[in-house]
Amino acid sequence: MIKDKRKLQIALTAALALLPFCLIFNDNIWFDEAYTLSLVRHDFSDLISILKTDMHPPLYFISLKLFCSVFGYSIIASKIFSVLGYSLTVIFGSALVNRRYGAKASMIFAAAASAMPMMTYFSVQQRSYTWCVLFVTLCFLQALAAIKDGKRHSFVLTAVFGLLAAYNHFFALLAVAIVYAFLNLYLLIKKRKLFGYALIADLIILAGYSAWMAPLLTQARDAAGSFWLKGVEPLSVIIFAVSTAAVAALLLVRKNRRLDTVFAAVCVLGLQTIGLAGTILVRPFYIARYSVVISGIAACFIAFSYAELRPAAKKVLIAALCLLLAFNIAFAAFFEYNPSADDFQREFKKELSDDDCFIYFDSSFGVISFYFPENDHICTYREEWFSAFDNVTCIDSKAVDDVISIGRGRVWLAKNELSKIPENIKERYKPQKKYSFRCDFNIYEVYLLDTK
Repeated sequence: MIKDKRKLQIALTAALALLPFCLIFNDNIWFDEAYTLSLVRHDFSDLISILKTDMHPPLYFISLKLFCSVFGYSIIASKIFSVLGYSLTVIFGSALVNRRYGAKASMIFAAAASAMPMMTYFSVQQRSYTWCVLFVTLCFLQALAAIKDGKRHSFVLTAVFGLLAAYNHFFALLAVAIVYAFLNLYLLIKKRKLFGYALIADLIILAGYSAWMAPLLTQARDAAGSFWLKGVEPLSVIIFAVSTAAVAALLLVRKNRRLDTVFAAVCVLGLQTIGLAGTILVRPFYIARYSVVISGIAACFIAFSYAELRPAAKKVLIAALCLLLAFNIAFAAFFEYNPSADDFQREFKKELSDDDCFIYFDSSFGVISFYFPENDHICTYREEWFSAFDNVTCIDSKAVDDVISIGRGRVWLAKNELSKIPENIKERYKPQKKYSFRCDFNIYEVYLLDTK
């Protein structure tokens, strides 16, 4: 019986860990992914310099560049790198949960981690999220082990995984800060003889992150003044409400009110509470996708709570996880295998000439310049981090007429469906809409400008 359960555990974990690999065989990208793919083609010093002008720590981009230098700078290679972060979360998380809580909890963790909202979607995105989930989850599990067992290596590993998370994303840094706040406070109150180890781990984190502290403060100052988000995102409020309801429902079971579940609940709700409170009280900077970084801890909370549920509640939970997982796969596949972008590229290449150029008034330049790197791409506004795109020239919007008047091939205007064509362009050049296609959540339109 035990062997059969072990085989089932291994088979389920392996299947869930490998599941997103079925989503990598496509060329669909959105602006942030185009930015990633363009940035990692720079040398390391330029890459770090550009990141200092943006809102990202460097670890993910450095790691992806190293990976691509071996396996190629392709969309598929970069998607595989993201899937690896997801797969390692499922494998290592399941192994650590199994060691302390048993095979059933391990399988629930694997299923819950895969079924978390947006988890499968981000598992193939060329962004840092899956690696954030991995390191934040391991940091949490090692912190929990440090509290329970008091072993020095658990404190060291908590610091190491915390540093790796912090160097991947700002909200992973926030998640780790919450883990450390709980760890320090709990030991100070309950186990003071271990508090010295926690202080050493604190110092490791502070010393290790000191190299990025100055850029972080600069980025925080810049974000406070000009972050792109304009208001509270409704989805972030919905995710917070659902998370709060789920946590409350599981903690209604008296036996679930213990250290491991309370610790996980504090981390899950703490990050969202801080993000939403900061967005409402200071300025908008938090959106739902940032909560992905604590998906592994949320899966731990569900796995820790499972054993104390009644049989009927267990069946409902398993059914819900299965439905969520199926929805996640269908949702991700809808975007990854949407044929719209491929159809557009195939048709557009038939009439595009090497001396044609593109004009942009919004961020659509990221995707189009990646798909058609040999053409001239001219953007009418500029941010410092646009230097990641080597083949994009930024000009003042008042100089558009001068650019268009230069002898060249046809001039194309590409824009997001939600953006408006400037009035002076509509009046002087009579844009003719030729193409429309979808990439991820965005719909792009391509117009031919009549320059005669």
